[in-house]
Amino acid sequence: MSRDTRNTDRGATPPAETDRTEGAGDTDDTHDTGAGAALVPRTAESTRVALRDAPISSLVGTAFGAVAAVARLARPKALHPKGITARATLSVTGVGRTGSPLLDITGRWPATIRVSRAVGLPDAVPDIGGMAVRIHAERPVDILLASTGTGPLSRYVLTAGWRTTGRTMTSMFPVLIAGRPLLLAAIPGADGGTWTLQHATPLGRWRTLGRLTVDSWENDDEGLHFDPVGNRLPGSRYPRLLRALRDPSYPPPDNS
Repeated sequence: MSRDTRNTDRGATPPAETDRTEGAGDTDDTHDTGAGAALVPRTAESTRVALRDAPISSLVGTAFGAVAAVARLARPKALHPKGITARATLSVTGVGRTGSPLLDITGRWPATIRVSRAVGLPDAVPDIGGMAVRIHAERPVDILLASTGTGPLSRYVLTAGWRTTGRTMTSMFPVLIAGRPLLLAAIPGADGGTWTLQHATPLGRWRTLGRLTVDSWENDDEGLHFDPVGNRLPGSRYPRLLRALRDPSYPPPDNS
């Protein structure tokens, strides 16, 4: 999918919903040391450290990986096999207090969005929704969200539904940003092509960070992979448990 040019058809209707998402702790030992520090890419050594320090998680992750490998014999992606992608713009309001400069400083960033159904069940069957966001900053930043509620407890409970777009998505598990555990959420607008980006403490009130707006809907790019650990937010530390679970199960990300 070429990103050299951007279509600005903002009210565009998404293509027919050939649905399907991506979504998500203990902390990772590699992290950014300053607010503006560059993201630390995932390496084989850092992966081994994460797995060694979370042995139970690594065993579960290896089991997931084996299941995923078998599933990939039938289809390229074990989870979120089909979805809808879009070129979008992230507008950051500058009122956020997350501790990550990307989300706290006023600015506009190009982004890629993919919304999908997690298991890839037939359209007639409810499925967990997911949303992957890649922010094209100085280095790519990936955020994975899944369909949940937004209440103090329901934000940790996955929900199933029929639609691919127009569903509330959250990160479900907190990530440490500037030493604080925070969750992220994307709240859909009525037009199906905008989301309000918000953040909250584990049981706290949601606060607005900015807005994601679709510029143009695209055909699904099934070869596009996201990695919220290797492409994490500046200033953040990612849960070691999630890395240990996720690494064996997912192919490497496409950072284009």
